[in-house]
Amino acid sequence: MNTDSTEYDFLDPPLQAGEIGRLGPYRIVAVLGKGGMGQVFQAEDGRLKRTVALKVMNQRFAATPNSRKRFVEEARSMAAVHHDNVATIFEVGLHEGMPFLAMELLKGQSLLDRIKSQPVFPYRDVIRIAREVSQGLAAAHACGIIHRDIKPANIWLESPSGRAKILDFGLAVTGPDHLAPKGAVVGSPGYLSPEQARNEPLDDRTDLYSLGVVLYQLCCGKVPLRVRSLIGQLVAIICRDIVPLRQVNPDLPAPLCELIETLLKKEARDRPDSALRLTQWIDRVDAICQAEQTMAIDIVVDPVAVGAGKAPASPESRWTRRGRDGDPGDGRGRGPVLVWAIGAAMVVVAMLGIGWWGMSGTTTDRGVDQRPQALKPKVTVITSASLAPLKLSPVIAGSSRVVAGQAARFQMRLENQAVSPAADPRSINQGANVAAQIVTYLKIIDADNPNVIARKAPTFPRKVSARQLPSPGQLAEIEIQFLTGSLAPAEYEVTFQLQTPGGTEVSETKSTLTIDENIIESDLLGFETVRTHEGRGADTVVSSAADESMGGGPMLQGLLTTQKGQEVRDHIYLRFDLAKLGIPRDTIDRSVLMMTIAGDGNPSKDEFRVYGIDDPGASDWVESGDGYLDWQHSPLRDGIAGQSFLGRLTFDNSGNHLKDAVDKIRMVGEGLDDFLRSANSDQVTIVLQRTSTSKKPTYFWSREGKPEASPALAVRPRS
Repeated sequence: MNTDSTEYDFLDPPLQAGEIGRLGPYRIVAVLGKGGMGQVFQAEDGRLKRTVALKVMNQRFAATPNSRKRFVEEARSMAAVHHDNVATIFEVGLHEGMPFLAMELLKGQSLLDRIKSQPVFPYRDVIRIAREVSQGLAAAHACGIIHRDIKPANIWLESPSGRAKILDFGLAVTGPDHLAPKGAVVGSPGYLSPEQARNEPLDDRTDLYSLGVVLYQLCCGKVPLRVRSLIGQLVAIICRDIVPLRQVNPDLPAPLCELIETLLKKEARDRPDSALRLTQWIDRVDAICQAEQTMAIDIVVDPVAVGAGKAPASPESRWTRRGRDGDPGDGRGRGPVLVWAIGAAMVVVAMLGIGWWGMSGTTTDRGVDQRPQALKPKVTVITSASLAPLKLSPVIAGSSRVVAGQAARFQMRLENQAVSPAADPRSINQGANVAAQIVTYLKIIDADNPNVIARKAPTFPRKVSARQLPSPGQLAEIEIQFLTGSLAPAEYEVTFQLQTPGGTEVSETKSTLTIDENIIESDLLGFETVRTHEGRGADTVVSSAADESMGGGPMLQGLLTTQKGQEVRDHIYLRFDLAKLGIPRDTIDRSVLMMTIAGDGNPSKDEFRVYGIDDPGASDWVESGDGYLDWQHSPLRDGIAGQSFLGRLTFDNSGNHLKDAVDKIRMVGEGLDDFLRSANSDQVTIVLQRTSTSKKPTYFWSREGKPEASPALAVRPRS
């Protein structure tokens, strides 16, 4: 695959052999593919030393606010769901304005790719996939998330287990979708529910319909309704009846056909009311199919021994003559086989005392299920004593500080310290779907109030089955992650508590997390703003290639390039009059430098180094007239020695989408805060030195060009 760096110019340059480039802490080592809104890379997380799939939004879509918002909402939707049948999201973030998400790197193939080589699946595989996708949907729906685009391309089959995982919540919503254009039908045409086709409000049952389409396709090799044109497809979904499954594939079990055809009902009220109910129904269908299959095998006899001829198999019983793997038995080595007629079956059923669907009385109410029900598993109470040998290690890697809205991640180990098989939690609780859970609690660290109550973190408990527990003497890696957007910026004590499924504590470990407010993107509540057009403020440009005054113009330009073999630098000088804020400098808590893109400048990624000028009298310069500031008299003429480095101003103006977005170019940092607090006077000078090379300047509005969008400092005092 082409990995020309120009194709991926949104990445930082590679630093090691074998890299395509870098994105923050991620080393990009391979291209995995491209989707509708993003590109997917194989990457290595340098912090946690693990390989991930990194999905980065296409630059074309990143230039559109709604697209950026949808991408982030997809990531946050997926990150909110923790389940074995949903792909795990490790991190959601922005790198220089480019949205990305890091997720587990899955081995295997999509269900769509499997269908290409195997159009029709054995019904046992259909039941298994149905159950696993339904369980994943139940977890998503429990978080209030509707997927809206269930289709084979969005279902992954892991290797070697074959476990199904739901991918790509790119169309997921947790409420009304305000991002879709009015009147738009969102989803994949062949898998749309009737309510999607009618552009009606959706609930969880729309996903169940789409799953029904997938299951129909697995059973028959084609979707139930397919029309070439989009309009025709929508009309068919709304109006046309499907062809009954057993008319297409007579070998299918009747209970499975009934389930799938119920999922494909036109009205949502006629489908199962939840994915959880659907999972229970799938379990019943599975039990029925296994019972009938076993019975059919048990009543196969040698016709020579009974003196009978070979009885023809009816379409209704044909599927019961398959072996447990779903392949037709041919009886090789045994001579002809006989599947007894219904009378013999009834004798066996009567002897076993088993009710047979459709033969034990008359059904007068369609709501009464006469089929044999799956035996209820014996409920075993899991005690804390049975889990006592399990210990959580201290956190070995993860987040100690994040910006509000980012994912916090913690990695620890679960150790099985059992000294004998009799004490092994795996053996004691063998077969338990949930043998233990890890619940995360957060408590704000407050020295003035040590009795603050710990509350559950915004994440579901991490469920662990008996099979997933480590063997005695072994360790299992555990990762817990949650989004911090709903949490107040503060320092937290984080407690990870191993519990029984009923909530009894077994062991715990603790860590800390600091959540910083996201003032780069959020509204600046409680901040006061001063601009260069206020008080004694000023702004200008000095150029290494010009001696004339560059102040007083409508725009400020930053430049780093080479002309005729000579390096050319245009530095931007800003002076702010902090006295206009009415805030004592030593009380400053947080501050933000803000700029606004102007003109048709450099439409790509950009970076400036920002310095504070500490010299006494350094802020006495003027833009124009006598004594105007020029290169020869500028503080950075001979370099940055002795000046205060305040931070980096980085942004991505691809497609010039940030033009005229007032105050959207922002820089924050302790360096800026400290500089303002310790300044020699209320007039402070800040210099922007471009570090990204381009022949095209970057333009910002000046105080003369657009006062309301001129360079600004937003400052918040300590409370």
